Amino acid sequence: MRLLAFTKPFGPIDAAPLSEAVASVGAEGADLLVREGQTVSPADPGGIAVVAAELERRGLTLDIVTTDLLDTGADAERIIAACGESGVPLVRAGFYRYDPAAGYRRQVEESRAALSRLAGLAARHGVKLALQLHHGTIHPSASLALALAGDLDEVRFYADPGNQAKEGSEAWALNVDLLGDRMACMGVKNAVWRSTADGWVCEWQPFADGGVVPWPEIIPGLRARGYAGLLSLHVHYPAADPVAVVRKDLDHLRGLLG
Repeated sequence: MRLLAFTKPFGPIDAAPLSEAVASVGAEGADLLVREGQTVSPADPGGIAVVAAELERRGLTLDIVTTDLLDTGADAERIIAACGESGVPLVRAGFYRYDPAAGYRRQVEESRAALSRLAGLAARHGVKLALQLHHGTIHPSASLALALAGDLDEVRFYADPGNQAKEGSEAWALNVDLLGDRMACMGVKNAVWRSTADGWVCEWQPFADGGVVPWPEIIPGLRARGYAGLLSLHVHYPAADPVAVVRKDLDHLRGLLG
């Protein structure tokens, strides 16, 4: 299993210091977030090649580009083309949010058509498209993500037990079994449920501090199932020193790997 650092906590720093940060935390590669307020914005996808080159200079790889893309269009064409030209193997699509007013069945039909167009665009540029399991969407679990993908066999999946903790959960082993060899990555983070004046809430917390997701069970379980894919460490909690907290959490993950 390869350990990646998700670049979100590093913010809008330039490509060179970003790559140095990824190297300094001990990651083997990067999961690059392309979004406004980050190193690479959707309006300037040429930055993907710059990040890839800076990582390569440090002996690292750009394994995933995470996007908010929901359908084809000018932005999607530029971003995915840049990924193909930079040798990025996996592009994560955006989130197809659940809207109760629209209804699940209608949303699945419309979202599957958009996902199909994106997957076709990715294929033309030699990359794979991945759908992440995420709370608040019509694909929060392995079963629902597979239902959305339907017969789009080229779509890969980005598992995420931490995200699932936000709105309940599906047994991690069941998720892995359902996704099978189409699981290209697993997001790594943890959360806790806390009682507040407004009721119980689920909040992110440092991965090294534990939480409701049983990572000491999941990591050996992945190895036992022969998973040799990507693990992308996510830091979604506030941090005055992002490099220090990412390094601490990544060290804890490496310890679980043994």
